[in-house]
Amino acid sequence: MEKQTAEQLTCYHCGDTCREEHLHFDDKDFCCHGCKAVYGLLQESGLCDYYELTEQPGVKEVGDTTTIRAELFDLPEVREKLVEYSEDGITRVKLHVPQMHCSSCIWLLENLQRVEPAIIRSRVRFTSKELSITFREERFSLRQLVELLRRIGYAPLLSGSGKAESQRGPGVPRMLYIKLGVAGFAFGNIMLFSFPEYLGADTSDPQLMKGFQFLNFLFSLPVLFFSSTGFFTSAWAGLRNRTVNIDFPIALGIIALFSRSVWDVLTGYGPGYFDSLGGLIFFLLLGRWYQAYTYQAMSFDRSLNDFLPLVVLRKSGEQEEPVSVGDLKQGDHIVVRDQELIPVDGVLRQGTGNIDNSFITGEPLPVRRNVGDTIRAGGRQRGAAIELEVLRPFQQSHLKRLWEEHSGTNGTQRPAMPKLIDGVAKRFTVAVILISVAAGLYWAGRDMDMVWPVVTAVLIVACPCALALSMPFAYGHAMRLLGKAGLYLRDSEVVERLSRIDQVVFDKTGTLTAREAYELRFTGRPLTADEARRVHALARNSTHPLSAVLAEQLRPRDAASDALPVIEVHETPGQGIEGTVQGLSLRIGSAAFASAAEQPREAGEAHVHIAIAGIHRGHFVMRKRARHGMADTVEGMRALASVGLLTGDATVDPEVQRAFRESEVRTACTPPDKAAHVRELQEAGRRVLMVGDGLNDAGALQQSDVGISVSETSAALTPASDAILDAQYLHRLPGAMLLTRRAHRIVIASLAISLTYNITGVSFAVAGKLTPLIAAILMPLSSVTVVGFVTIAIGIAARQVGLHSRN
Repeated sequence: MEKQTAEQLTCYHCGDTCREEHLHFDDKDFCCHGCKAVYGLLQESGLCDYYELTEQPGVKEVGDTTTIRAELFDLPEVREKLVEYSEDGITRVKLHVPQMHCSSCIWLLENLQRVEPAIIRSRVRFTSKELSITFREERFSLRQLVELLRRIGYAPLLSGSGKAESQRGPGVPRMLYIKLGVAGFAFGNIMLFSFPEYLGADTSDPQLMKGFQFLNFLFSLPVLFFSSTGFFTSAWAGLRNRTVNIDFPIALGIIALFSRSVWDVLTGYGPGYFDSLGGLIFFLLLGRWYQAYTYQAMSFDRSLNDFLPLVVLRKSGEQEEPVSVGDLKQGDHIVVRDQELIPVDGVLRQGTGNIDNSFITGEPLPVRRNVGDTIRAGGRQRGAAIELEVLRPFQQSHLKRLWEEHSGTNGTQRPAMPKLIDGVAKRFTVAVILISVAAGLYWAGRDMDMVWPVVTAVLIVACPCALALSMPFAYGHAMRLLGKAGLYLRDSEVVERLSRIDQVVFDKTGTLTAREAYELRFTGRPLTADEARRVHALARNSTHPLSAVLAEQLRPRDAASDALPVIEVHETPGQGIEGTVQGLSLRIGSAAFASAAEQPREAGEAHVHIAIAGIHRGHFVMRKRARHGMADTVEGMRALASVGLLTGDATVDPEVQRAFRESEVRTACTPPDKAAHVRELQEAGRRVLMVGDGLNDAGALQQSDVGISVSETSAALTPASDAILDAQYLHRLPGAMLLTRRAHRIVIASLAISLTYNITGVSFAVAGKLTPLIAAILMPLSSVTVVGFVTIAIGIAARQVGLHSRN
C-alpha cells in the first residue's frame, strides 16, 4: 500500500473523488481507510461480486454523529427495543439502516452470513430501510453485530427500528410537517411583501421597495436551507451513485430560481422570484405530504387481521372449533397439530412441543418445549398435537412480516412492470434536463428575461412522480380489495404475476373437495371402541383433510379419548401419519403405508388404511363432497387460462371429472410428482398458478409462478404460498384473476395519463406560458389525478367482477 497524488481518481468502493487521503491497495484506489477496510473485509469473505452489480455500489464508512455508539446496544432497554425473538442462543433483531440505497446494498446486506458465520440469515425491507438479522448470540453479540455493520458502512440507527415502530406502522414523518409549516409561513410573508409589486402600487420610494425585497430574501433563506434540504440530499445521493433521480431537476430548479432572484435584487434589475420560490417549495412539500399520507392510508398491515383467512382450532371445554386468528384473545386456548404453524405467541399448556423455528431463524432442527414454556409465533409443531394459551393477539405478532420476508422463494424474478416504470422514470428525468437546457438556449436568443422562468418551469412541471405512483397504487388497491373478498396476497407484486398466468393447476383433496365426508364406512373387522378412540387420538394430530374427517367422525360422545396420550408422532407427506397411543403403535394412511394391498375403489372414493401394532385392521372408505361452486370455478378459470388437475387419489369422482372435461387430469401423484409437473409446464413456457391446500403440495406451490393456499380448518400459511384463499370464497377465484388483469391494464392507462400530463405541461412551459409557481401547483395535482384515477378504476373493476365485498 502506498500514498499517491490524486489526479481525479475515484474510489473503487464508494465512487467519491480521491483527495488528500488517497490510498492505493491491491491495484485499486480508495478515498479513505474506511473504504479500503470494507473492501478488505469483502475480499476476505469472498464477496467481491458486490462490485459487479453497479459501477460504484458501496457506501462510505463514516463517523456520523447521528449513529448510536455500539456499546449502547449492550443496554437491556436498547436490546428490548430491537430484539423480536431470542431463544436457545438464536436471536432475531430488526434494525433501521438508512444508508441502503440500491440493489447492491440489498445484495450485500442479505449475504452477511458469508461475512460472519454466526449470522444465520439477513433480510432487507427496502421501502422502510429495515434489516432483519437472525444470528447466534452466544457466538456473536448484538454489539459485535452493530460494529460489523458499521465497518461495512451500514451503521444502524435506533430511530425507526424495533417493536414499537413496527406496531405503530408507517406514517407521515414529523419533520415533513415542520418543513411544510416553515415553507408555508415564509411563502405567506413573501406574498405579503410582494403585494405592492402585484398591485402596481406607487414605487417612487426606492428604499421602501429595497426593504421589501430584502425581507423577501431573508424569508427565502429558511425555505432554501431548511425546507428544501430533502430535495438536495436526494439529488446528491443519486449523483454519488451516478444516477439521476427525480429530485435532481427539482434541485436544479430551486437553485436557478434562488440564484436569479438574488442577482436581480443585487443588481437592481427587479424584485426576483422569491414568491415563486416559496410557493414552489411549499407546494412540492404539499405533494410529498400527500404521497406519504396516501401510502399510510394504503398500508396493508393495518387490517391484516380482517383480511388474512388464517384459521386455527380454538378449544372451548372439550369442543374444538375453527376460528380466524384475528378473533383470538389473550387467554384463549388453541390446538396446534403436526405440521401446523403457530400464529400467535403462547404458553404451552398440554403436550410436548417439538417446535421447528426455521420460519423465524432459518434453523430446521426442532426445539423441545415443555408445559409452561413460552412459544413464539412462526414456529411449526412437529409431532403430537399441543395445546397453547394465547399470550398476545394476532395483531401483535410478527407472522405476516416473516411471511413477507420469504417472498421470492419460488424463484420468480421481479415482475416486468416495476422494471419498466423504473427505466422510464430514469430516462424521463434525463430527457427533462435536456429539454430545459434546450429551452433556455432558445429563449436566450429571444428574451433573456424568460430564460430562468422557462427553465425552472420545465424542470418542475415535468416530474415522473405520477409514473412511479401508478403501479403501487393500482396493485396496492387491488390487493386490498382482493383481501376483503377473501384472497390475501403476500405483496402487491403478486398482483402482476397473477395477471400474467396462462396455466392453472388445481389440487383436489382439501382444495376442490370439502373436508366433510358425506359417506364414511369401514371395511374389515370392525374396530372396538378402544381401538376407535386410539385411531381418533392419532388422527386429530394430522392436518390432512382425510385425517380431519376421520378424527371428526370417530370423536366419542364423552370426549374421553381427548385425554389419550400420543407420542412419537410422525407424518409422511402423501403417505400417512404414525404414532404410539397408550403403548400401541398405529399407522393411518395409504395402503402401502399401512403394509396392506391396494383395494379396488370406485370413482371418487378415497381409502384410509389402519394398522394397529403392525397388523392391518382394514380401511375406511370416504366419498368427498365437492365444494360449493367448484364446477363454476373451474369453468371460469378455463375461460382465462388452461386448467389441469393433480391428485394423490387413484381415481376421480364423476363430478370433478366432469368439471375437468378435456383438461389434463393426473392421478396417484405424490408431492414430488406435483412439483415436477409444474416444472415441466414452466419449461414449456407456461406461467403456472398452483392452487392447493398448502399441506401435501408445498413443493408445487413453491415451484409455481404463483401459489395459492386454500385455508379452511388449518393454519395453511407457508413460506411457499404467495396468497391464501378462504375456502368458502373459492368461487371468487376467476373474478380475482380477472381483476388482476384489469389492474394491469389500468396501470398502463395511468401511465398514459401521466405521460400526457407531462408532455402537455412541458409544452406550455417551453412556450413560456407556465410560471414556476403554477408548475409547482400542477406537479402534485398530477399525482392526485393518477391516484384518484387508479382508485376509482380499480373499484369499478372490482364491482364489475363481483369482488366489492364478501358475499
